[in-house]
Amino acid sequence: MLRLYLITEGLAHKLELDNDLGEARNFYDGRNETGCQNSVPSYPNEEVKKPILYRKAYELLFFILLAVVFAERILGEGFVPEESSPTNFVFKKHGRMFPHPPEMRKPGPYYTCLVKMKDVKDFPYDYALYFSTDHGKKGGIWMWVCTGSPTVSENWTSYDQALADSKFDYLKKKPAANPIFIDRTQGSQTETPHANIIDDKVYMTYHNAGAGRSQSTLMATSEDGVNFSRINGDRDSVILDYEDGPGNGHTGYFRWTLNPFSGLEHKYVGYSLHGGGDNSHSAMWASNDAISWDRLEVFNHIEGDAIENGRFIKWPEIDTNSITRLGNGEYIAICVGGTRSSGGKSRVNELYEIFLAHDCKTITRMARKILKNGPSGANDEEELSQPTSVQIGNTWHLIYVGTRGSAGVNTVMSASGMFDNATAKSRPLKSSEHKRHHHRK
Repeated sequence: MLRLYLITEGLAHKLELDNDLGEARNFYDGRNETGCQNSVPSYPNEEVKKPILYRKAYELLFFILLAVVFAERILGEGFVPEESSPTNFVFKKHGRMFPHPPEMRKPGPYYTCLVKMKDVKDFPYDYALYFSTDHGKKGGIWMWVCTGSPTVSENWTSYDQALADSKFDYLKKKPAANPIFIDRTQGSQTETPHANIIDDKVYMTYHNAGAGRSQSTLMATSEDGVNFSRINGDRDSVILDYEDGPGNGHTGYFRWTLNPFSGLEHKYVGYSLHGGGDNSHSAMWASNDAISWDRLEVFNHIEGDAIENGRFIKWPEIDTNSITRLGNGEYIAICVGGTRSSGGKSRVNELYEIFLAHDCKTITRMARKILKNGPSGANDEEELSQPTSVQIGNTWHLIYVGTRGSAGVNTVMSASGMFDNATAKSRPLKSSEHKRHHHRK
């Protein structure tokens, strides 16, 4: 409405100037309204030209404002391209963290999870990074370790090198090399780890093909962060499964955390796939012990829903460590937004900040891109995926997987940055759009 007012005022000024300019033209052309020759004006020609310049300026302003009004009518009131707006999270890329593990088959590291290990007894490093193969035949969970800043590549070393350096000699029993864990008891292709520390113990989720209804999420625990055991031994250790609703039963790619949301009473909350393939869905789960989980919501994957056209929000790739309270019942988190694809097929993924309500499932605002694909030939020219972060002081340290070569090469990469709650939030969604992604039976 303000713009319409400005255009109206601009048009009024334009009309007033036209009247004045009509008189000025009579002098400037040397003729009056009767066609008779006028005497030469007594003021300089520059004074006559000024109204003409003012007129051109007003005409330009008029057409600019008119274009804005048309854009609002087409794209919605208050539209501002989100990518051009400042963001709350601001990161700078640092590039590759470490080389492709030689013992891991291509395309390489997948589904990274950064864990602060200070509460794990005697663990000799500050951080552990758990990751898996990418749709490998056998699968497996790898571990790299770090002391110091987790976004400084020189601080990282493989579990294999740590063994060679005698860092885990205090453990009588331990894996001989990476991968440190493969579940061969229930299904196969152990992948997509995610871990949290609960009462000084590491609780790690992962999924196996052939477990549960399809590719279900299971749980293993470790007292030392190195030796993992299925929660129920040889018995069923699936923790996420379902019989009803859309999808083929796939509940993998689970990411979970201690509940930060004020509108949820459960102690833990997480997000997983809800059926795989190109027509996948996602689900939100909650638990009070991290072992028994209740499915609270199923999400549709809708391109253009609270994100730019052609992309959809990938809930199983939300960085649960990044969930931050904004105030007024809103939260912000780092999440992947990208194109529709499944398996090892190529896709386009980038990192966004998304805005959620206190119930952890309602989207309140448009997503904003915080890290985009690198240039042609860069390790992240196709994808920035599986973000995982930690905050140290005022600095956020982010690790993600970059992909290039038609999904043929994965690389563990890093970035660091800041979070500024004073930055203006993105455009709020209409109330009718808040739960558009919720699946209805």
